[in-house]
Amino acid sequence: MTDHDVVIVGSRLAGTTAASALARKGRDVVVLDRARFPSDTLSTHVLFGGGIEEIRRMGAFERIAALDPSFLREVELHFGPDVKVHERWGANGRSDYVLCVPRPEQDAVLVDVARGHGADVREGCELLDVLWRAGRAAGVRYRDPDGDVRELRAKLVIGADGRRSTVAARVGAWRPYRASRNGRGLVFRYLDDPQAGTRLNETLSQWRDGTSICMVFPSAPRPRAVALVMGPAADVHRARRDPDGAWAEFLRRHPGFAERIAGATNVGKLRSTADTTAYFRPSSGPGWALAGDAGHFKDPIIGQGQRDALWMGRTLGEAAEPVLDDPAALDAALRRWEQERDQECLSAYHFANNETRIQPQSPVLVEIARRAQGRHDPDLGDMFARIRDQQEVLTLPRLMGGAARAIARHPGHARDVLRSALPDLRTDLAIRAEIRRGRFRSTRPIAGSEHPGWTWPATPRRPTVDACAPTPAATAAASGPGGPTTPVPGADIPATSAATPSPTPEQVPA
Repeated sequence: MTDHDVVIVGSRLAGTTAASALARKGRDVVVLDRARFPSDTLSTHVLFGGGIEEIRRMGAFERIAALDPSFLREVELHFGPDVKVHERWGANGRSDYVLCVPRPEQDAVLVDVARGHGADVREGCELLDVLWRAGRAAGVRYRDPDGDVRELRAKLVIGADGRRSTVAARVGAWRPYRASRNGRGLVFRYLDDPQAGTRLNETLSQWRDGTSICMVFPSAPRPRAVALVMGPAADVHRARRDPDGAWAEFLRRHPGFAERIAGATNVGKLRSTADTTAYFRPSSGPGWALAGDAGHFKDPIIGQGQRDALWMGRTLGEAAEPVLDDPAALDAALRRWEQERDQECLSAYHFANNETRIQPQSPVLVEIARRAQGRHDPDLGDMFARIRDQQEVLTLPRLMGGAARAIARHPGHARDVLRSALPDLRTDLAIRAEIRRGRFRSTRPIAGSEHPGWTWPATPRRPTVDACAPTPAATAAASGPGGPTTPVPGADIPATSAATPSPTPEQVPA
């Protein structure tokens, strides 16, 4: 057993930014990851300005830019065949563009940069258990690449190990206290962009046709691009059974999307997921914290997962570093960080939930987009770039004006417009009220945003290996003494329910 300041499990976005923030201050940080880099992971790959600024703060921007990505300076939003919004991206710090870099190359750069800051990143290591002492997370037990079982003591254990987080399971925070069953699936493939060298190769393009949303974003290295379809989850099952037939159907269903990628060469295989349940987990406790998808996940339809994971890792590291040597102060700082994280992500969580509803585009939103045609300045794109949140862009007067224009355009369907618009307005008002209140670990769902019917797999069992059998202290602590089972003052529920298993859903790559 060896002693360290911090052990981080997971060395992708949140893990490397947390490690960099801590190691830069001289802290002894060990990062464990099961993967060996470069390593792929399912992702939409988009880095909006806020994510680019996080990479810049980390000191990784120059190396990411050297991977030769297209700098996407504009966005096109198509609402059916007759409404198109074309805007420049607004500036977030120095970044007024979007980047798309495949995750194997990007994550390998982040790992190298974290090592350069002094973090000890150990690849090919499997977490087995969290160690406990006096009711606090006090380290980890893991299996190294040679198969030997080792232990590390630490003042703080950070789980940055994704949606199926082993750290979350070991600290009793496996089951989310709040979640939404999202109705869309995600199907995409890489290809060589037939528009390389044109304006479209510097544009993120989106089509909203019927109940589906399609996107094309040029990637790295040029002329690669990602072509993505987000339709009903049933599309994923069809695509897995018949990839070529399903893709041909997508192209017929979305003529603008088909025209954009017509003539593409070097077309890769279809990749997909139908598991995009959004959630919040309890993400802090005595001696432990969860960052990135381990603690919070929103549907990838708005492309904010990377930015938020990078932000979470950096801010967690910055919050914890000054108080690592004071357990009480550390726990208070972790709790404050979790609450700040929730406030930072809440609007985007609801925005993504709204986008996953399988229904035709809102006539109100279409009229807002129609009014925005012809303006080249940043506007609706600010919601995706997180320069302004949804409530700041789609203000109440703007929503009501869109409803009035939708009724005027379709006078014979005024009741249908109102039947659609009024529930959306009630949902929007409830979201605004929740953001103002700032409740911690609230379990009160927002009707119209959070969709019922979500399920969660049972808590993973510990490996049945003699050499890694949990100590009595670890066994007792895993059920929560002093940890997430302790009621949190001001929370809507104690976090004990977070450890309650539920039926297992379809298993897909995380």
